[in-house]
Amino acid sequence: MASVFHLLPYRHHLKKITLAAAVAAIAIAATAYASPYYALRQIKTALAERNADALAEHVDFPALRTSVKTQLEASMARSIAATAGSDNPLAALGQSIASAMLGKMVDAMVSPAGVVALVNKSALSPQADMDTSADAPADGAQKKAEYSAGYAGVNTFVVRAKDGNAQEGALVLLRHGVWGWKLSSIEIASAMAGRQE
Repeated sequence: MASVFHLLPYRHHLKKITLAAAVAAIAIAATAYASPYYALRQIKTALAERNADALAEHVDFPALRTSVKTQLEASMARSIAATAGSDNPLAALGQSIASAMLGKMVDAMVSPAGVVALVNKSALSPQADMDTSADAPADGAQKKAEYSAGYAGVNTFVVRAKDGNAQEGALVLLRHGVWGWKLSSIEIASAMAGRQE
């Protein structure tokens, strides 16, 4: 009988440890889930401050270069095929010359300053907050940019203009570690328009 009473404090202690572990697991899961929203906020702050170095901390430059180059090559190939025809030998020559020049253009676009310019054309842009249309309020009030942001998979987070306008493109963040997220792709409007045709 004494041994049963001896185990009671141990069981009570075990329940406390189990509860603490469950609370810790929930906290870790919640912060991991919220981490891309925090990264998005840091990106928006860097854009508002026009801080290319701060933005660069949240960019996977090799992945972004590959993404932009692939989209531009596909857009260029569609454009050449539409204007010159796919069986024109000069079109193939033009495409190979353009592809050679494309690498340098992509390197310039996917630099810290170039990424600021690319992202500024997206729904996250501080300029997207300004309404310059005839419907703009006379008091100078700014219209808040509206975008949707959410998971497109466990390791993929997509930010897109809420109206789904292809002109806005989309920003794709990929998970780096448990809590880290980096901008890895920007869907360029011209490439998107070609996909929708």
